[in-house]
Amino acid sequence: MAGPWTISRDRRDGESRTNFGAVLGRVGSWSRRTLLIRNPGVQFRPAPPGQRAAGGPATGAGVRPLRRPLSARRAVPLLAVMTVAAVFLAWATVSLARTGFAATEAAASRSGGPLLVPAPRTAGNLPLRAGSSVDPVSRPIAAQVHQRFAAVGAQLIAAAERARNGSAGPKITATTPSGLYGEPGHLDPVTNRPAWILYFGFDATATLGSPGTNVTSLMMGILGHWSKIGPWPVLAGHRGGAANCTVAWLASTSVAVCGWATDRTMGVVASPVRDTGVRELAALLLKMRYDLQRP
Repeated sequence: MAGPWTISRDRRDGESRTNFGAVLGRVGSWSRRTLLIRNPGVQFRPAPPGQRAAGGPATGAGVRPLRRPLSARRAVPLLAVMTVAAVFLAWATVSLARTGFAATEAAASRSGGPLLVPAPRTAGNLPLRAGSSVDPVSRPIAAQVHQRFAAVGAQLIAAAERARNGSAGPKITATTPSGLYGEPGHLDPVTNRPAWILYFGFDATATLGSPGTNVTSLMMGILGHWSKIGPWPVLAGHRGGAANCTVAWLASTSVAVCGWATDRTMGVVASPVRDTGVRELAALLLKMRYDLQRP
């Protein structure tokens, strides 16, 4: 029994399937055209694998709106705001740098008080050794440091006397405290005895000049004229002045040396590099000055 919903048997099977496929093709084409006409501002993009596109199946084409370009009306104010922010950041950076330099200059201009005479029993938690002599192996090192330190002190006093230009006044003198401090827990690998730090101080009765110039003269005097290495600046601490460190070749031994200077005082600490490195000695200098010099 044939009706409008049936396919007549007198048609070939291939023809029926062809007509049915053509109908489905026309329906699909109409649906795509309708979707594009109703949504002209969207574009088909494939969704990432494993993610469900909005309003669509887990796989297939996802519909995502295109981003509109930023208009000039909005871009100009945004660019102006970014420019102002960059200028502000640059100004803040310069201000912080100036503040740091000002603090450094203020610390250098401060002058610590007089040195303690005699040297205190402890300096930077390091105990003063009983007696003032080092072991025989290290004695030449201590002798050279003392000799060169005393020579620099004499030169500074002579320069201060010349700066008076013949004006009346008492003769400039200086006190020279010294001490040998031990490092508990540190053994010298050469002598197999406790490591040590040698200290020499210089406290004048008159102004000696610029702390930066004086500490450079001190370091160069200890290094000697034939040295191929110069001093470098380190932190001077809250006692003020300027501080330098270097490595000197004394009595055929590499010796770490750190020193400081203010307008009236200077001091030096030294130890063989095999016992105390330069960085460690620079840190110890800050601690020892709290006990070696009054505020």
